[in-house]
Amino acid sequence: MGVKLKELFEPSKIKMGELSGKLIAIDAFNWIFQFLTTIRLADGSYLTDSKGKVTTHLNGLFYRSVSMLENRIKPVFVFDGAAPKFKKETLKEREKTKEEAIEKMQNASTAEEKAMYMRRLSRIDDYIIDSSKELLSYLGIPYVQAPAEGEAQAAQLNMQGKVFAAASQDYDTLLFGAKKVVRNLNITNKRKISGKGITTSVLPELINANPNLARLGITREQLITLSLFVGTDYNKGVDGIGPKKALKIVKEKSREEIFASYDFRSDYSIKEIYDYFISPKIIEVNEDLNPKKLNKEKLVSFLCEEHDFSKERVNQYLDRIKLEENSLSFYG
Repeated sequence: MGVKLKELFEPSKIKMGELSGKLIAIDAFNWIFQFLTTIRLADGSYLTDSKGKVTTHLNGLFYRSVSMLENRIKPVFVFDGAAPKFKKETLKEREKTKEEAIEKMQNASTAEEKAMYMRRLSRIDDYIIDSSKELLSYLGIPYVQAPAEGEAQAAQLNMQGKVFAAASQDYDTLLFGAKKVVRNLNITNKRKISGKGITTSVLPELINANPNLARLGITREQLITLSLFVGTDYNKGVDGIGPKKALKIVKEKSREEIFASYDFRSDYSIKEIYDYFISPKIIEVNEDLNPKKLNKEKLVSFLCEEHDFSKERVNQYLDRIKLEENSLSFYG
C-alpha cells in the first residue's frame, strides 16, 4: 500500500537511457506482486507450467530483467524478510480484503467479474520467492535478502552510495532515507491497470529527495512525522488530516508536541514507529553488486525444461544481450 505522498512531490520524467550503466536497487516484492496481479489468463488465473506450478512471476521477472540488461541497467533485487510488528494490522486488513474477494468471486455473475476478483487474490509464498531467486541467480543478477522491509534495505543501499537509486512504486522508500527513487521502471512505458483489462502509458520518473524536501521546507525527519499523519503501513493516520495540512503542522510544531497531541491510530507507540523509520532493521551489504556471469545453460533448462517456457522465445530474448564467453559483454 505505502504512504500517499504523491501530491507533495515533483518527480522528473526521465528516459530509460539516463539509467544506463547505473545500479538500481529494486523492491522485489513490489515488482513480483505487480506481475502476479497483472499477468493473468483471460479467466483471471495465473500462468502455470504443465505440472501446475505458477509461472506468472517468472514470466514478468525474466522478460523485464532481460530488457533492463539490454538497456545496460544494472538491477539489484531486494527481498523482504520478516515484517515488523507494527505491520500486523495492515497485514490483517490485506487478508480480510482477500477473503472478501473470494466471496465476491464465488458470487460473480459473469466471467469478467470473476476474473477481476481472482486478480485480487495474489499472494507471494515461499515457492514464488525461491523460484524468483533461482531465476535471478542464473541471469547473473544479484539479490539481497533483507532481514525485514525490502524497501528499507534498498533505501539504505542508496543512502550509502552503493546504488544510484532505489526503484519502487511506494513513497515509503523516501521515509527510510533514499536519496533517489525511480518509479515506473517499465521498459515498455506501459502498465496494465489491474482488474480493468486495459493499459495506460507511463514514463519513468526520478524523485530526488533533497531538492523536494528543500522546496517543501522540511527535513526527512519532518517528512516521517508528516507521513504518520497521513497514514503508513504501520499506522492508520489522523482523521481529517491530509498531506498538505500535515505539512503545515510539522512546520509549526515540534515532534514532541505533535506526538502528544494527536491520535495516530496505532496499537504501538508512535515514537517507536517513528524511530523504526529512522533506523530500520537492515544488514550491511559488502559484496560487489554488479551483475555476474549469465549461466545460459541452466537458465534455459530452468525456464524451458522445468517450467515449459518457449525455448525459441527465451533464446530470442537472450540474443538481444551480447554474449562473450558466457557473460554479458558490458559487465566487464
